[in-house]
Amino acid sequence: MLGQRGTAPPATAVAREPARGAPVYPDLAALSGLEQVRALVSGRAPAPPVARLTGRRLVDASSGSATYVLPATGWMLGPKGVVHPGVLAFLADGALISTVTSALPPRVLCTTAELSMTFLGGPPAAGREIAASGELVHVDDAMALAAVFVRDADNRLVAHGTSRCSVFPPIAASTTLRVPAGPPPEPEFDTPDPYLRPPPAVDRDRSPAGRDGLERLRAQLRGELPRPPVDQLTGIRLVSAERGRVVFALPASPWLRNEWGTVYGGVLTLLAKSAAAATVQTTAAGGVAFSALDIKINFLKPVPADGRELVATGTLLHGGKRLALAEVDVMHGDVRVAVLTGTTALKPPT
Repeated sequence: MLGQRGTAPPATAVAREPARGAPVYPDLAALSGLEQVRALVSGRAPAPPVARLTGRRLVDASSGSATYVLPATGWMLGPKGVVHPGVLAFLADGALISTVTSALPPRVLCTTAELSMTFLGGPPAAGREIAASGELVHVDDAMALAAVFVRDADNRLVAHGTSRCSVFPPIAASTTLRVPAGPPPEPEFDTPDPYLRPPPAVDRDRSPAGRDGLERLRAQLRGELPRPPVDQLTGIRLVSAERGRVVFALPASPWLRNEWGTVYGGVLTLLAKSAAAATVQTTAAGGVAFSALDIKINFLKPVPADGRELVATGTLLHGGKRLALAEVDVMHGDVRVAVLTGTTALKPPT
């Protein structure tokens, strides 16, 4: 059916550029966890590519806590023209993993296994910084729990989350680890990092007010509506849409690498959250407003930044008058790498 399936657009200018920044693990694990995160704060350890892409950065750390900030530039806007809720989870994931890392001894690594987020109030204002502060709840030699508080520039709590991390056995003493003395040399670039460049103008949807959610998605597939800025920055794109089901895709670009060199879990969350929201949108009648209430994502496998497509398929589990529940499977090739469920509040027109 016309408009149900889209084709891959040409690679963005950013995607064609060599990724900037560099991963630092496992070598940074030669230091204690607290020294590791402080090396990232001070710049002794290089920022990873995903930080250079988006502006996400670690600004403060102590034992059992870490704070990340993110400039809510025009690049962070979603389909509604406001900061995408998935961006809040994107930022929170960094604060949570660094909070756990700050409490670990040398040569011990961890990874996020599960992330849950509740979204509070309206979205933060664009153009100002968002901060995510993590607090350690528990850590032992196999598992860690942490909580995160996401606040806008006016110190308003806009989201709260928790994560469960897997803690790995220590790296063998026989394995040589070389702590970076500083960021590796880079060529001089003619352009600033992507998040510092002018974002695309947000072209508001001027279609008739009665157009339902599915038709709006199909209009995007036909090219009548632009992709949201956050999708253009990261490479996320809508592939297909039908009632109760959508497919999104994202190339696992080197730009999406975290400090470990794999695709950042916050990016997987942003991708899956986009699919969950659009799945609910496919069933929304014209004039129905919808807003994210919560998400929970389980990370099943690390994702190499090999350029292959990540495919997120959203399916509607429940569609009520006031609440809807969607599930999203994220695949990398034939491997399932993450599963997300999300709850959305619906508000019919008055």
